Amino acid sequence: MCCKPMIHLPDALVKHTQNRLSISPYMIQLHCSVLSRGEDVHEAMEMNGGASVATFTSIETAGHATSATNQNIPPSITHSNDVDIQTDTPNESVQICQPINVVAKQLWTPLVEEKPYKGQQFASFESALAYYKEYGRKCGFEVCKATTEVSKGGGGYSRRYIVCNKEGENKKKVAYDSLKDKKKQHRNRPSHRVKCKASVRLKLNNLGIWEITHFEEQHTHDFVKPEDSHFLKSNRRLTYQQKQLLHDVSGINVGPVRAFKVMKQTQGGYENVGASEVECKNFKRDLSSIIGEGDVDLVLEKLSRNREYLLDYTFEYYEDEHDMLSGLFWADEEGKRNYMAFGDAVGFDATYRTNKYMMVFVPFTGIDNHKKCVTFAAGLLCSESKEAYQWLLTCFKKTFGAEPKILMTDQDPAVKEVIPEVFSEAVRHRYCMWHISQKFTKKLGTQLSKTDVLNRLNDLIWDERLTPEIFEKGWQSIMDDYDLHTNSWFSDMYEARSSWIPAYFKDYHYSGLMRTTSRSEGENRFFGSLTNTDMHLIEFISNFETAMESQRHVQRKNDHLSRYTTPDNISKLVMEADAIKIFTRSIFFDIQREIQSSISTCYSFKVEVMGDTTKFSIKDTDTDLKRAGEYEVMFVISNTTISCSCSKFETTGKLCRHCFYVLRMSGVEHFPAKYVSTRWRKEVVPRSCSDMIKSKGPDDIQRVVRAINASVDHCVDRLSSNLEKLSLYREKQNELKKYVDEDTIGEDPMTNKEFIETVIGVRKRDDIKVRIPEGVRTKGSKKRLISEKEKAILNAKKGSRRCGGCGEFVDHNARTCPNRAK
Repeated sequence: MCCKPMIHLPDALVKHTQNRLSISPYMIQLHCSVLSRGEDVHEAMEMNGGASVATFTSIETAGHATSATNQNIPPSITHSNDVDIQTDTPNESVQICQPINVVAKQLWTPLVEEKPYKGQQFASFESALAYYKEYGRKCGFEVCKATTEVSKGGGGYSRRYIVCNKEGENKKKVAYDSLKDKKKQHRNRPSHRVKCKASVRLKLNNLGIWEITHFEEQHTHDFVKPEDSHFLKSNRRLTYQQKQLLHDVSGINVGPVRAFKVMKQTQGGYENVGASEVECKNFKRDLSSIIGEGDVDLVLEKLSRNREYLLDYTFEYYEDEHDMLSGLFWADEEGKRNYMAFGDAVGFDATYRTNKYMMVFVPFTGIDNHKKCVTFAAGLLCSESKEAYQWLLTCFKKTFGAEPKILMTDQDPAVKEVIPEVFSEAVRHRYCMWHISQKFTKKLGTQLSKTDVLNRLNDLIWDERLTPEIFEKGWQSIMDDYDLHTNSWFSDMYEARSSWIPAYFKDYHYSGLMRTTSRSEGENRFFGSLTNTDMHLIEFISNFETAMESQRHVQRKNDHLSRYTTPDNISKLVMEADAIKIFTRSIFFDIQREIQSSISTCYSFKVEVMGDTTKFSIKDTDTDLKRAGEYEVMFVISNTTISCSCSKFETTGKLCRHCFYVLRMSGVEHFPAKYVSTRWRKEVVPRSCSDMIKSKGPDDIQRVVRAINASVDHCVDRLSSNLEKLSLYREKQNELKKYVDEDTIGEDPMTNKEFIETVIGVRKRDDIKVRIPEGVRTKGSKKRLISEKEKAILNAKKGSRRCGGCGEFVDHNARTCPNRAK
């Protein structure tokens, strides 16, 4: 006998059920049947599941004893046949005792306004897939493509299925004992398949239209709550703007994780980003995978486009016998214009660890009219051999034409041999004084280093006032006092004195601008802050361009300040007022200090007239002992020709305090025109009216996106003070957004490959013409001592996981394995 009476539940049970299910008491309607083992028990309940409301449909019996398994059903309402419950019908009762053989199976139905329906048609399967994905996003579940049926005529698919991603069941995992097999890697991946039957079935009709032939609406699982929807995989995707941000910040050496945190801050929370750290790191992974073996080809294609679309752009490269890149050199128009103004003194110092292939980076550096570093050109070399440097310096000379007066390098043997072969005798090769002086302690030994010999050597070599004769006497005196004549290294340095001691460069104009490679090394640190050892060449070139933009921005800012700001004339002299109009700010402040010192620290104690020339003996009483002393100034008043024994103007292009004293005492009011060095003037570098000629194609996308961003930023800025108008603007944007969504249904966004090719401006070729360098071993990488910490980092990069593609313990996986591409 079977009955379905209405059960009167106790108040305590109703309250307990209400708390567990978050529903009101009047919604609890329980119908049950008194059944024997194996028969069905049906219950119906309605519950409110938040934004996505689901309807609980049934509880089915099973063939073994169990309690209610779903956590939303209180154990107190699990029923069997032994205990009476009072019903509405007299003399009728329901027996309740120990739990009967039931397993709870719930079905959830999403309550949304728009749902798929049988007979719905789509122009393409992609449109249908996009529609069902959007439906799943609103409901709180994810979808995926499933079974397909191929048409009998061989014209493609005839039926396709789109299912909930919880369809099916997970495969049983092989037991894993971490204690027995410690080397084996094991991932704990959560299970998500629960045999969900929700799906749509589509059929291709005779008109080429996809039509829904079956729609299963109910799910066997609950839906993701709206506040957690950003964790769904279908809701995690980097937008074009976010990819652009990741690419842009990588130009200043900011990684994907830090970039993701920037997105979180700017967009008001993690839930608003629309992606996670994983997507950001995967974008970087995809970048490396897409570049792959075609790295050099991409670089050459990019530089070729620059040469085509930029005025006066130069780049050269050469390969070895195995078609591997061996050397690369490039220079642009602005670098060439800077060289024509500031190329009198050039320094270069090779640096390492700037790219993935450990190629040597060689920037050519000078000093601009603000006393800041300026880069003329750059090169990359796979070796520091004589042949490599000869090729690089030949490219440099061919590109710029005019030779520098001073070429500053370290004591690299290959460079010392190449410079006389490439450049004329007029080019003085100067060694870095700092590198030499740093070796004093090692060459002297522990005992001598504790004496006064170091102070005496440093005072001697750094004193720019000394003549060659005075230097040689001082050197011999030190060698005699400390018995260093038998030291071969000091003997070699004395033989090479004309290549590094300032006394032997007084006759070379602007020789005082560079005495060490500190300028080059400073530039290397600057470039090093924007690069790392994991960087591909195409990324390195992009980051180099970013660094050049930063450097030239500073240069233009200094030009602006020099043009449109006026320093104070402290001395009130006409000569100082002239200097304000002529020189840049930084150079004027140097000249101003010399003018002030000519008034406060200098006086003449002897004057001799020798025909048209007057000889002034000047006493400098500066507290700085390096500047204090006696100097001789020769002055011809008829043509305002002046020279000082300190040779400051000859070595730096700026008049000294001793000359200013004589000019002031001789009644010269205006700044002598012949002593205005062109390289220190405000307008020394002519500005080019040319700019990059934008090519049609991928570059147009970025230009349009930048224009849209600028437009939105402008509107928000103008409306930010008026909330009403700003809200109206937001509504207009939402309307436009809705229109775009409707107009682009079924259209996939730009893939990572397409985006990367867009931002780097070139497309990857299928065939590789120039191979990436392999086995690069530079001199610096051989000599440099590696710390224990760095060894651990390098060892960690060798790879601790086995690749599923090649089976090796490497730094890639099956997805990024080079063998897969082949």
